[in-house]
Amino acid sequence: MKKVKTMTREQLLPFILFGVLIVLFAVFTIINPVFLSWDSFHSILLTAVPVGIMAIGECVAITAGYFDMSVGLIASLAGSFAARTVNATGSAALAIVVGIAVGLFCGMINGCLVSFLHMNAFITTYAMQLVFRGIEYIITEGMPVKLTLGVCDGYLVFGQAKVLGFIQAPVVVMIILYVIVGLFLKYRKLGRSIYLVGSNAACAHISGINVRMVQFFVFLLTGFLASMAGMLYGARIGSAPAFMGENLCLEGIASSIVGGTSMSGGKSNLALTFLGVVIVYVVKQGLVMIGLDDNYQYIATGIILFLGVLMQMDRKKA
Repeated sequence: MKKVKTMTREQLLPFILFGVLIVLFAVFTIINPVFLSWDSFHSILLTAVPVGIMAIGECVAITAGYFDMSVGLIASLAGSFAARTVNATGSAALAIVVGIAVGLFCGMINGCLVSFLHMNAFITTYAMQLVFRGIEYIITEGMPVKLTLGVCDGYLVFGQAKVLGFIQAPVVVMIILYVIVGLFLKYRKLGRSIYLVGSNAACAHISGINVRMVQFFVFLLTGFLASMAGMLYGARIGSAPAFMGENLCLEGIASSIVGGTSMSGGKSNLALTFLGVVIVYVVKQGLVMIGLDDNYQYIATGIILFLGVLMQMDRKKA
């Protein structure tokens, strides 16, 4: 008699997440039938774009063995600089270049501190978050940078145009970024090196991988993705709020961990991270549609993160 093979927790995770998503949709639809519609789902995806894009960076960073706590403020800085640039010049292309440059510069600082000076990534990026927050306050005085209609129309298209007439551009950009980064991690040498560095940096070094440069690249990538998140959000709402990303970092981390990214590094799945983002925002949107206060969203996000960590603890014990 053949022994029946049992599925591992990693193999079960996609089914668990899809099951949770189906249950959530069912519950919220029973409470409010409008919830189960394309407009509602599109609204969830659109609202999730900033966290969804930052979650890509957090997934890659955690895979390499690090947490980047500064991405929310990098998104805010990039969005503010891009908005000021397009207001002053009217050039959407220049504004996007400036925003990306801000993100890459911030990521470069983090990368240098962590990879070349061997500073603790969590504390370092948290400290840089405070630095970036101070800079953001100095340049904006805590006020949103409004995008001037007429002058900024080209930039607003970046966040408000509809693709195929029914899906807004930020959602399409987010999905494209997931596909590109997913393919990069799977098929490029540098992408595969991130997994090895996260699993065992010493073995990666012995294998001939330039560990420092891999670490440096990871923080460049998180900075770039944060800048995209900040600009897309600002272009969508027609304004760059001073601290739009301040509370989004932990949501990105929660989504990544719920999606099975190992907190000890070396294991991740971007497709499941995206599913984690959707779960977080289905819960948040559902709570809004049933009329609960915004504070319940923080409680829900905290519980989701707690459950994600709990699942990983169980996996280690197994």
